[in-house]
Amino acid sequence: MSQVDQLVSELSTQFRGEAGGAAGGLEASARTFIEAKLSALSSGSSSAEQLGALQRQLLVDIIDASIADQVGLATSTAVLQEVVCLVDRPEHGFGMRAQQDVLLHLLSKIQQRQMAYDSVITEARKALAKSLAAEEKWEEAARQLQSIRFEQSQGTLNIASVFPVYIWTTQLFLQAENLDQAVVSLNRAAAHIMQVSDVEQIMQYRFVQARVLSLTHKYIEAAIIYHNIFQTNTKDAAGQLEVLRQAINCAVLAAASPQKMRVLSGLHREKLAPTLPSFGLVEKMVLKRLIKPTELEQFSQQLEKHQCESVSGGKTTVLGSAVREHNVFVLSSLYTSIRFENLGRLLGIDTEEAELMCARMIAEGRMKGRIDQIAGVITFEGAREVKEVAAAISMKKQAAVQPPPMYFRETVHARWDGRIVNLCQSIEDAVDMLIERQPVYARTLFRRVA
Repeated sequence: MSQVDQLVSELSTQFRGEAGGAAGGLEASARTFIEAKLSALSSGSSSAEQLGALQRQLLVDIIDASIADQVGLATSTAVLQEVVCLVDRPEHGFGMRAQQDVLLHLLSKIQQRQMAYDSVITEARKALAKSLAAEEKWEEAARQLQSIRFEQSQGTLNIASVFPVYIWTTQLFLQAENLDQAVVSLNRAAAHIMQVSDVEQIMQYRFVQARVLSLTHKYIEAAIIYHNIFQTNTKDAAGQLEVLRQAINCAVLAAASPQKMRVLSGLHREKLAPTLPSFGLVEKMVLKRLIKPTELEQFSQQLEKHQCESVSGGKTTVLGSAVREHNVFVLSSLYTSIRFENLGRLLGIDTEEAELMCARMIAEGRMKGRIDQIAGVITFEGAREVKEVAAAISMKKQAAVQPPPMYFRETVHARWDGRIVNLCQSIEDAVDMLIERQPVYARTLFRRVA
């Protein structure tokens, strides 16, 4: 009689009375049965290498025996679950190769019986992915997790156990630099995010989501998520600083737009922002100052590989393109109109490239202006429209006016200063009224003054 036949006989007779009992008792009996068999092997005088081979063969035989027709399904499931648990425990001393051989053999035997061994297959793939990831076989580990079909499992889908697997799969694909499959796994997780209540899981999802957005060059979306993580995770100071650095990097690399300026302004106001080397560049962008290419060397050193990729046919990098667009955005608030020849000289690019950049920014709604291709001139409409100014005036009027402090009114000099303030306020009110009642004339007048 072969060892497999002997094990089939033992399983069918020893567990016959327990098959209808409680699941916990059956699993305990299965654990005791397997450990007794392994202990019998360990009592011999074999070398460590020979012992490992014997243990691996024993577990393979137990797997084959447990799925025999003579063994009940409940017994078979309990034995297979214990096999998975045993090879996954480090205290049992199974090597990586032995773990993977046993788990792959198990999956090959029961993969076609998904409905019967659903829970066993899930746990076996998790354990196999863990073993493969320990050897830095990221792609293979991710494929094992991706093969788990939670949607086809029996019973109600347990989001608390399913969601972490989706996140883990995404992380493994990212480490394997397989961005397409990482996006697929992230989308599977996104379908369940509204049902997740665990704060730690939600935080892991946001980290992975921001990472994927950064890798797909959706920098403004990544910056917003990183900033949100920074404001939420206040316990880890060192981690906060790294998240803020990532948020600033993504915000700087984002295409120039009013939204980018709002995000940068929010990051600039954070108390930890001045402690980062990139703060000087952020401050220049927030204050709408021109940035020279020579000022980017220090900032570019802290960027990741994908953030240094070439764009525009290799003519510049992501950072160089972002800074050029920022400079155009700044110049749009300084000039009423400018020739592309002069604009290209200010940006350090040729005339045609300057025209294409401005056309793209206008077409995408990131800048307001008109291009006269015949004359080679772009006319900017300005970053602040008259309606925006009028809205700000309305908000200012609604705000409560704070009275000056007492000492301000107690001296003659203070009264004189008060008269000057009143005069300036009257002039400002007159200008505000002009903008409200005659916006077209006000726009023309201010452009002449500029």
